[in-house]
Amino acid sequence: MANKNSINLHGHRKMKHSPMLEKISYLGDIKVETSIELIQYDEDKFVSKTISSAENIKSQIDSGKKNWIKVVGISDVEKIYKICQSFDIQRFDVKDMLSANRVTKAITYRNSTFILLSGYSLNDKNEPHFNQIAFILGKNFVVSFQETTAPIFENVHKAIKENYVHLREKSADYLLYVLLNDVHSSYSEMIVRLMDIVGEREDELINNQRNAKNPMRFIQQYKKEYFLIKRSIMALREEFVNLLHNTNGLIDKDNVLYFNDFDDKLRTSLDDLEMFYHAVVSLTDLYFNNNNMQMNNIIKKLTIVSTIFMPLTFMVGVWGMNFKFMPELSWRNGYLFAWGILTLMVIGSWLFFKFKKWY
Repeated sequence: MANKNSINLHGHRKMKHSPMLEKISYLGDIKVETSIELIQYDEDKFVSKTISSAENIKSQIDSGKKNWIKVVGISDVEKIYKICQSFDIQRFDVKDMLSANRVTKAITYRNSTFILLSGYSLNDKNEPHFNQIAFILGKNFVVSFQETTAPIFENVHKAIKENYVHLREKSADYLLYVLLNDVHSSYSEMIVRLMDIVGEREDELINNQRNAKNPMRFIQQYKKEYFLIKRSIMALREEFVNLLHNTNGLIDKDNVLYFNDFDDKLRTSLDDLEMFYHAVVSLTDLYFNNNNMQMNNIIKKLTIVSTIFMPLTFMVGVWGMNFKFMPELSWRNGYLFAWGILTLMVIGSWLFFKFKKWY
């Protein structure tokens, strides 16, 4: 009898391909046409132009100026791969950028540094929206990739054009710091907005508004978003150490303090995120307290009704006894008298509860 684990010589064993050998493909769900903009500037001049082809894109870099290659949309795999190949970025790093996973890394090459991180913004439904962002830092250039058309770096573009805070006088690594700072600003704005949304829901629960829909679903959703955002920021802080090591010398010593400042901002964002999480947890407590209070009010009302009807039930039980000699049975107005007694008992009980402020 043949071994169960032996290879069938007449057929082919199904083999799993190594991830390294898999074809690179875009695994996201945001289909945006890839556009390339080249921004070149120095102290005196600012030039912006659109590049239609990714072929030999490195040759268009002017070594006498600072160069920012702004790539919007990463769904065109062939174009993105050619750009990354021009700057000697490894295949597996390109694969991570095009994957649907929230991968965060900072890789130092001999002549460049590759940074991959997650960007977040709120969509129309006030839900955090994931955006893949990557940077390539070179001697006098920065290449930025963004998955969506969101105007993440619009302020940076304007600042370079208007030479705000003398940005055009600074080096390419400072441009990278400014771009990273813009990503952090989107983190901060999103966290503040999320806290505002949680505050609005808290007011709805405190006021016990009827239009507060699915509070538990809201709470579970934002707890999930908290863990995803926290994982992204913490991973960025951990990988940021590799960037600060600066083994390829692309970050000027005078600019290291700016990158240290960015690390401090990430820590502040984590602290703000913890405040947001505690706000969500307190919302959970408030929701359950509201439910308990509503249940207590229902039980209280049922208890009051039961208490009012207890003496009525007692009197009806007494008058329902079948004794032959009962004085009330021979009264001409006994029926009306009974109704009067029962009505007075109800009114008296209600006034008593009202006086005690139990109702």
